[in-house]
Amino acid sequence: MHAEQIIFVRGTGRCGSKTLANQLGQHPAIAKVPANQCLPEELIDWSTYRLQPRCPFATEEAIIAACRAYFEAYCRHLIEEPGIILHKSTMNVHRLASLLEYWPDAKMVYIVRHPLGVVPAYISVDIVHYGEMYGYDATVANSLLRWYNDVAAYLRSPVFGHPRVLQVHFEDMIGDTDRFFERIYQFLGIDDGFRNALPGPVDYDHEFVLDQSERHWIIASTREILQQLGYEPDDWTPAVPAEIADRASLYADRRLVSRPPALDGVELVRLAVEEAAAKGFQRVGLFGAGYLSHLICPHLHEMPGEIVCLLDDDSLLVGRNVGGFEVRRPEQANELGVQAVIPATLVHQRALIGKWERIIGEAIPILPLWDEQGTEVVCV
Repeated sequence: MHAEQIIFVRGTGRCGSKTLANQLGQHPAIAKVPANQCLPEELIDWSTYRLQPRCPFATEEAIIAACRAYFEAYCRHLIEEPGIILHKSTMNVHRLASLLEYWPDAKMVYIVRHPLGVVPAYISVDIVHYGEMYGYDATVANSLLRWYNDVAAYLRSPVFGHPRVLQVHFEDMIGDTDRFFERIYQFLGIDDGFRNALPGPVDYDHEFVLDQSERHWIIASTREILQQLGYEPDDWTPAVPAEIADRASLYADRRLVSRPPALDGVELVRLAVEEAAAKGFQRVGLFGAGYLSHLICPHLHEMPGEIVCLLDDDSLLVGRNVGGFEVRRPEQANELGVQAVIPATLVHQRALIGKWERIIGEAIPILPLWDEQGTEVVCV
């Protein structure tokens, strides 16, 4: 197997990438490996955090070759017949550009979906599969924040508009299936006459239904970014379909009770740091070294106050370098001169605030990114 035989399927969460990958995997020229396993992005992270510190004399080319060899050996072990290797994942958006760098002959199909479909899908998955375990975080505002920042990270990356990347819309896959896959096959340079019906029944109905005001807010708040993705926002009527309108009153705990002051995570953190400085906290730490931290670290130099460190209680993350910041334990915050912390998360803010207060107490205050309980546009 050679690197030029790799296709990466990537996309925003709840975008239909699994359906897309399953369909592409039916083509006789394509061999699909298990989704979300042996992620190349995690191999790259592993080489950065573990391999390079232990092998300081290893060249960058050697590190890249090691990641490629490991991933390709994994694929070869699973594939009986030679063919184009297809790998799907919707995680680690901060590493999108690295995939094209490490595999210079690979191609990527990136699928996006309109937020009027993604937001209720996020909440429905929580309702159906997770019950009340994460219910309070699966709100309209939290879910739109997650979609928006997935998309923003993609649009900021070199992957957007790259000649080896084909961006496609979920809605085209469902609404104009033949033309949709013909376009992908031509991009991949394989027989575009192959047709296979989408696995059925494909049910994209949702347990959660957006009400009228929520639909208007989503369209108004995402108009610019939708246009960058190739959508025409005015084509999306905000009316709730009559046959499901009566379900929009359900799940009051997941409704839009307050609007974030910004949807972009970078701007949310900037506003929170600005508010902390206004309260006299000049040295701020970020609690949580996960998804949001990877997205905002390249922009922390633009903040109005000093970001001292990233903090996390996960022993697997402590000691890693994220965007030039070494991840430290919460107990080290005082010795680092941290005066206040901000939870670095878009969907689990209340959980992180509770965890910080259990670990540190009131000695170092934690200031939320935004008020999820109020009814006005605020930043606290």
